[in-house]
Amino acid sequence: MAVRDSEERVRFLGYNPANVKLVAYVTAAGMAGLAGALFVPAVGIINPALIGIVPSIEFVIGVAVGGRASLLGPVLGAVAVAWAKTTLSEEFPAAWTYLQGLLFVLVVAFLPGGLASVARLVRRRRRPPPDPAPVSPAPTVTPQQVTA
Repeated sequence: MAVRDSEERVRFLGYNPANVKLVAYVTAAGMAGLAGALFVPAVGIINPALIGIVPSIEFVIGVAVGGRASLLGPVLGAVAVAWAKTTLSEEFPAAWTYLQGLLFVLVVAFLPGGLASVARLVRRRRRPPPDPAPVSPAPTVTPQQVTA
């Protein structure tokens, strides 16, 4: 998070942001490779049609719907998008892609933190507002202070 938010500050503290980015990239690539290796036994077959722009867009929409700021967000987004795809594609087979786009636009517009931020928003709304600080009365000036 520090490298994402303020790369110069991390460099000033003595860390090399390039190394942090490299470790993050290698970890993500390793996890993607593992997921790809586990995909074939789960589905039973793989073909080039499954590796295209549409599945990539679905992954991005899943992350956006769930929220990218936490590990729980993309999981929630993947489940929500998969559930919506299954139920809505049965009812509206020709319009599912439009509904998926609408879901993406609505979440980005009205819930920028994704589904993972709903709990934080609910907690914030339940919490009573803080009491305002007591205001001290203005000092009064007496006639003796004016002549002094």
